[in-house]
Amino acid sequence: MTSTPTCEFVPYLSITGAAGAVDFYSAVFGVAPRLVLTMPDGRVMHCEFRVGTSRFFVSEELPEHGGTPSPTHLGATTVAIHLYVDNCDAMVATMKAHGATVLMEPTDAFWGERFARVRDPFGHEWGITSVLRDMSPDEIQAAARLVT
Repeated sequence: MTSTPTCEFVPYLSITGAAGAVDFYSAVFGVAPRLVLTMPDGRVMHCEFRVGTSRFFVSEELPEHGGTPSPTHLGATTVAIHLYVDNCDAMVATMKAHGATVLMEPTDAFWGERFARVRDPFGHEWGITSVLRDMSPDEIQAAARLVT
């Protein structure tokens, strides 16, 4: 039997106007960045946030350095960030109050969670979730059959 390697997935968000994103995420999550490195022209080269036991990184798009295109540049996003919180409704309200767009209002989902979708002001999409009750895979599958 092989053991599972220890690893940590850390989202790295490429953003047009990253300095504004640093302010947005600081306000939404109620934490200051752990680290912010700037380019000589003042653009954010790298920023690290730690929220609870999780972390994520933010940087300016930086195409001149081969940086990943931002959702603003692409006109879309290719990934959604799934965020588990204690209170889905409160987090959605906080994000909305700071300029995010609610794509799907909080709703109780068949898989036992309260779930909403939000697009932050920088084009990144977030699934905001609170666990209502733990369900087994069989229970989720049975509940899915009832809604389809």
